[in-house]
Amino acid sequence: MKIGRLATAGLAFLLFFGPVLAYASGRRGAPVENRPATDFSELSVSWDSFSTLSKFIADRIPFRSRAIKSDGWIDQHVFQEDPAFGGGAVPRVIHGEEGVLFLADDFDFPCTSEITPTETVDNLSQFAHLIEDSGRKVIMTFAPNKSTLHQDLLPSSASSRECWQTFTNDFYRALSTSDMPGYIDLRSALEKEIANTREYLFYRKDSHWDNAGVTTAIRQVVQQVKPEIWKQSQVLYKGVETYYGDLLKLEGQSDSDEAPRYIIKRPEITPGPTTDFRPGDNIIVYQHYMNTGPVGELIEGKTLLLTDSFGVRAIPSIVPYFADLTVMHFDVDTSLSYIPMIQDADTVWIFEAERLASVHGKFIEGNPIFLEALSQALSTPLRDK
Repeated sequence: MKIGRLATAGLAFLLFFGPVLAYASGRRGAPVENRPATDFSELSVSWDSFSTLSKFIADRIPFRSRAIKSDGWIDQHVFQEDPAFGGGAVPRVIHGEEGVLFLADDFDFPCTSEITPTETVDNLSQFAHLIEDSGRKVIMTFAPNKSTLHQDLLPSSASSRECWQTFTNDFYRALSTSDMPGYIDLRSALEKEIANTREYLFYRKDSHWDNAGVTTAIRQVVQQVKPEIWKQSQVLYKGVETYYGDLLKLEGQSDSDEAPRYIIKRPEITPGPTTDFRPGDNIIVYQHYMNTGPVGELIEGKTLLLTDSFGVRAIPSIVPYFADLTVMHFDVDTSLSYIPMIQDADTVWIFEAERLASVHGKFIEGNPIFLEALSQALSTPLRDK
């Protein structure tokens, strides 16, 4: 009995104090989520500081990825369920057919949206009209969810989520019937490409599109904005690439996968300097790009691209077509930060994930307070809905 109690006490000591001792010895937790680690500067004196401090500590706990991997293995192989972490947690990753993984946010956001698909499109249309009425060009694009394009690969448990299916259908129906200036339909282009090539256009183990999906989307945009500069021969197949999917990381796995690799090569275009106009990283990007080339071979003027991780993945394929491109990630302290940059732009391009459209429609560029401030800054009245 005494030996058993000592063994139990020793195990408890390792569980509770092992990470602390490892941290003190210099070990640090590796990132396991599709975001940078919470920075100390994000801590503030407010009620939010408790949850922020929790994230700050969790991001740095040694052995965290191993614990997540072990937890995920037990869920999958013992309980035959998709991995879920934390007390009362639901799976962040959904396992589909042919080894394809899906992000649960594709379903959770539509099913918990605070506004309807029609309200989402109406609010975003207000933004687009403001840009156009101010004399600027506007481009509005929405990167479809993997679950939207590959519904045939979803497990039966996911396809029964009626709220998700209804929201998705209503969202695209509202887009197709709206008068949103600058709207370019990426879903139809991607669906057609999937039917023609039988390629996924998405990484199987990641929540984002792959090089083939990016190329298809950018082709659709360029052909709408300045069709004469698109040359399919400049899209080069470079074999396969190895990648580490964000959905695998969410399950604590370090396995890799492969996907086709394409690049866009425009030899007539000379890249200029790339500058960071505010601190960022490889996920949260705030950069300015310049290009020169023969007359008529670039989209001229100052283009502001407001985007999320889908647009960031597409940057190498976007940049070669623009003379002056500023990329600003949506993840800033306040959407009011966009206004001076919009004022300085000739073209404003919104490039956001479908799953985040309702969030943007209510809280970001579709937010009434932001729209009113933008209206005043551009000296352009808001249209009646």
